[in-house]
Amino acid sequence: MRKWFAMFLVVDTLSFIFFTRIGDAAASELSAATVNTTSANVYTTPNSGSAVLTVLSRGEEYPVITAKAGDSSLIIHKVAAGQSLWSISSQYEVSISELKKRNKLSSSFLEIGQELSIPQKTGIHTVVKGDTLWKIAASLKMTTSDLMQINALKSTQLTIGQKLKIPDSFVQLQLLDGKKGWARKSNLQTRKLNRIIMGWNHGGNTQSNLKQSNKPNLNVISPRWYYINTDHNLTVQEDARFVKTAHNLGKRVWPLIGNRFDPELTDLFLSNPVKRQQAVSLLRDSLLRTDADGINVDFENIKMRNKQDFVDFIKELKAALKPHGLLISVDVTRTNEDPFWSGSLDRSELGKAADYIVMMGYEEHWGGSGKPGSVGSLPWVRQGLKELMREVPSHKIILGVPFFTREWVTNLATGKVSSYDRSMTEVEQIIKTKKLTKSWVKTVSQNLVRYTADGNKHEIWLEDKQSMKLRYDLVNQYRLRGIAAWYLGSETNDIWSVFN
Repeated sequence: MRKWFAMFLVVDTLSFIFFTRIGDAAASELSAATVNTTSANVYTTPNSGSAVLTVLSRGEEYPVITAKAGDSSLIIHKVAAGQSLWSISSQYEVSISELKKRNKLSSSFLEIGQELSIPQKTGIHTVVKGDTLWKIAASLKMTTSDLMQINALKSTQLTIGQKLKIPDSFVQLQLLDGKKGWARKSNLQTRKLNRIIMGWNHGGNTQSNLKQSNKPNLNVISPRWYYINTDHNLTVQEDARFVKTAHNLGKRVWPLIGNRFDPELTDLFLSNPVKRQQAVSLLRDSLLRTDADGINVDFENIKMRNKQDFVDFIKELKAALKPHGLLISVDVTRTNEDPFWSGSLDRSELGKAADYIVMMGYEEHWGGSGKPGSVGSLPWVRQGLKELMREVPSHKIILGVPFFTREWVTNLATGKVSSYDRSMTEVEQIIKTKKLTKSWVKTVSQNLVRYTADGNKHEIWLEDKQSMKLRYDLVNQYRLRGIAAWYLGSETNDIWSVFN
């Protein structure tokens, strides 16, 4: 099973501005919201009178789906059995003292059926030259009558410097496990995120790798620099010239550290806190010395006993890199039944410890499995993403895509199956040379070619522009952070236009 991943972040952080245009975000837009208060209710609808799905704590962050203006009408709450001023104040995120003051209550005693007026959270907009009531209301997706009502206005005429109350808006968040909910925007800090389009170098030298990396829309490169050696330490093959040239091309560099897919070496390394700390210091110093932008951790085939050790290593590495602005990403397989390749990965805890998680969206049918099929059919990838999104926020997930496929060869006499890894360019040449016709297989959302020669049946499930477009559609649909591709130089030239 071959899987190599990395990722990259370009982030513009926007300060929270209360008075802003509210509406559905464009499909290509990606943003996240972080709770900046002690706690924040998440409601079923953009209305604080609706049911509370969950309560988020300060620092929790989730991707934004859309935004909507709050309810500008007066909110009246009818007291039900078992309710108190405290429970009602928590429901509407107002203080008990505000409730008492608004309703002229001299005590905390409530009667069933009693009606309480709920103070609304509002912001303030100061009227400037050119403002009209209609323009302000339209920017908030409110009616002018609602805006007049909340401000007790008798006329639509405004004066420069006049203060207008603006009702708190709501932001719909994509939570874990496929759930969605609404939180007050005043409780959140929002930021826009750029998509990551990343590729890995494989073999070659500095010059050839940089040539392969000079692609449109590609914004991060990952060379393999670090790996565990037989002494259970790290071998380093850094290249500062590579980083400098990549930066001049407008690319970021996230070197990869691997474990050679060796569970014994990995066990001796991860289970030793001294070895881990030595590696953390070495990695930090190397990344700073070469002016790299982050790191990608690709540890695969791990013993179950090292499940927590791996999480600890990522936490230790993150603590060392964060002060220097270096981000860390961790590769995980799509969930499967293998304890070494899947069960040993605590995806939830890794998602909390690292900045990003890369899901290996291939190896559904791996070399040597003896079963012909796609390296990653679209339904298989989609289900894997849904499972991962139960544990990791979608804006922290990068989808790994294959720039390779496999040619499956079945001996018609013996039934024995063998396979050969093929790059996109190799498959294109096979199709051209043998004058093959592609056929679309709806169940896997891929093209397939077949031919028979010398008593053998050949089958290739294609990775091409069509399959890449469908995978990138998943990135937009699920608000993922981006794409990571194995490997640069194996793709056809038409692929890069897909990743806008």
